[in-house]
Amino acid sequence: MKKENIMNSELMASDDHSHAFRFEVKERSDRLMNYFLISYFFVGLVFASFYDTWLIAFGVGGLSLVAYYSVKMALPESSLYQYVLSAVLGVFMAQFIYQMHGLFEMHFFAFIGSALLITYQKWKLQIPLLIVVTVHHASLGYLQDIGISNVYFTQLDYFTIGTFIIHVLLAAVIFFICGLWAYQLKKYNEIHFIQTMQMAELQKQAQLSIMRKKNAEVLEKQNERLKEISWMQSHVVRAPLARIMGLIPLINDLKENNIELDKMLNYLIVSANELDDVIGDITDKTKVVDNIT
Repeated sequence: MKKENIMNSELMASDDHSHAFRFEVKERSDRLMNYFLISYFFVGLVFASFYDTWLIAFGVGGLSLVAYYSVKMALPESSLYQYVLSAVLGVFMAQFIYQMHGLFEMHFFAFIGSALLITYQKWKLQIPLLIVVTVHHASLGYLQDIGISNVYFTQLDYFTIGTFIIHVLLAAVIFFICGLWAYQLKKYNEIHFIQTMQMAELQKQAQLSIMRKKNAEVLEKQNERLKEISWMQSHVVRAPLARIMGLIPLINDLKENNIELDKMLNYLIVSANELDDVIGDITDKTKVVDNIT
């Protein structure tokens, strides 16, 4: 029962460390996203100066930030805001494409967003971004092909279904690779975490073994001291005590002879002093044992 309780305590401690590690990953990624989202917003303002798209820059960019931070503040314990972030990164890509009137290089912002999401170590975060990119390319590409003006999806005169399929498949491959990296990074960190916990447990066991060894040495020293004290009690203490006990009846028999009585008293004093010294030695050795303990 005691062993089972110890195992449960160790599992709970491991879960606590694992939760703390995941929380640290989330907090670090959130701080990174704050910098990039603000940078995306200001990039939109820079692009607005090319074709006078200030309303798009402030409107779409501002609403994207509001959507992300409102969900994050409303549901701080949920990971929903991370999926909103994935969609927002796709919206910024669409915003930049429109602001630069279909400049092909603006499509690369989707790949930048996909790479950023790796830091959360969740492959599923690639899905909202893929959906936004697919819907954006399908809808705006179709609108531009049927002749709707000012769509600004691409600077090409046409965007065929074949081009659309190839474009989306290549984007999906990149998102898949980024998702795979996120998954592999999570697995690597989990393995590293488990190995770290196992190493800590081995160090703990080694320390306990050293403590047991030291305790065994202390007990052995205590036993040696106790044996020595026992020997002193059984031999050294008994000798002067026996002499004292033997002198007592002789003193009673020699009360009339003052010379012999004085001699016996001297013997008695010497024996008493010897006994006092032995008792003092025993006391000192007992103190040594107490210090070892």
